[in-house]
Amino acid sequence: MSQPGTPAQKTQTGLPGEIRTKRTGRNSDEKICLILNPKAAAGSAGKKIDRLKRALDKSFKHWELRLTNGPRHATALAAQACEEGFDLVAAAGGDGTCHEVINGMIHEDRPRNSKTAFSLIPLGTGSDLMKTIKSPLNAEEAIWIASTGVTLPCDVGRATITTEAGKETRYFINVAGFGANGEVVRQANASSKRFGGQVTFLKATLKTAMRYTPPRVQIEWTIDDQSQHWEGALLSCFVANGAYCGGGMWVGPNGSMHDGQADITILPAMSLGTQVLNMPKLYNGKLDQFSKSHCFQTAHLRATTTKNNRVYIDLDGELSGFLPASFSILPRLLPVRSGWLHSLSPEATTKTQ
Repeated sequence: MSQPGTPAQKTQTGLPGEIRTKRTGRNSDEKICLILNPKAAAGSAGKKIDRLKRALDKSFKHWELRLTNGPRHATALAAQACEEGFDLVAAAGGDGTCHEVINGMIHEDRPRNSKTAFSLIPLGTGSDLMKTIKSPLNAEEAIWIASTGVTLPCDVGRATITTEAGKETRYFINVAGFGANGEVVRQANASSKRFGGQVTFLKATLKTAMRYTPPRVQIEWTIDDQSQHWEGALLSCFVANGAYCGGGMWVGPNGSMHDGQADITILPAMSLGTQVLNMPKLYNGKLDQFSKSHCFQTAHLRATTTKNNRVYIDLDGELSGFLPASFSILPRLLPVRSGWLHSLSPEATTKTQ
């Protein structure tokens, strides 16, 4: 581990709010804290520590690797790294690790350190966020991108949810959902995940489709300061800041992480046969053609249900709470370093197995 370096000089480029680093070799200007969930991907992430260290040392002069030891530990580690002045905090794991890390980087709707950027090293079962932010799947290449890539200010979602202990505010960077989504996440997280994210979530989706009883839900939102309302038996609702969730479900095909809006999809209750027939549309970006779906964009949404219904919420693939809840988008809140416009360096050729 090395001593902290000095902040890199950054220059503005063409895209709105974009900051691009001007480096082609080892990054000696910035310090990175890589937070690794060793239990990600059924424990295989923990077996790659030596390779991650070698990749970090190849790409950065100043780096630290910190391991999580339980739920929400990544949140505490990320908060500490921001307070210590790291230029980059990278989540090494799946979408759940990303969720915990960004909750440590944000405090009371503001970045804990406005000069600290988030980066992703995909090592988890799902790793859906990487598809939106153009992060390479290979860990060494992702670390190289963290060293040399593009930083963009990105929207972050805020969810005020109900828990057994009362109201709680959590942040999400990718996708929130409620309804059958919560049961899918519960099923997926209880499985072995040995066949990867897409198979895991597809199996969980099929199981949920056969067993789920849609509750009656009321949803309110605003578009151009005009109040809108939907009420009925709900199968699922997606609140997408990113584009993908559930092992490749393309639920935000028209959205952006830089526009201050969430892609919303409301799927009403439907027969099992209709669900199965429409299921390919979950993966090909055509949710607006899903039977009786309601798709729109908004920055604010609130959902409630009767006291007798327990409608679960997932945030970035983590089972988090239940309705009533409110969701909003905090525009361009968090700088994210990734491969937005970056071609992989020919030097980043070592493969992580």
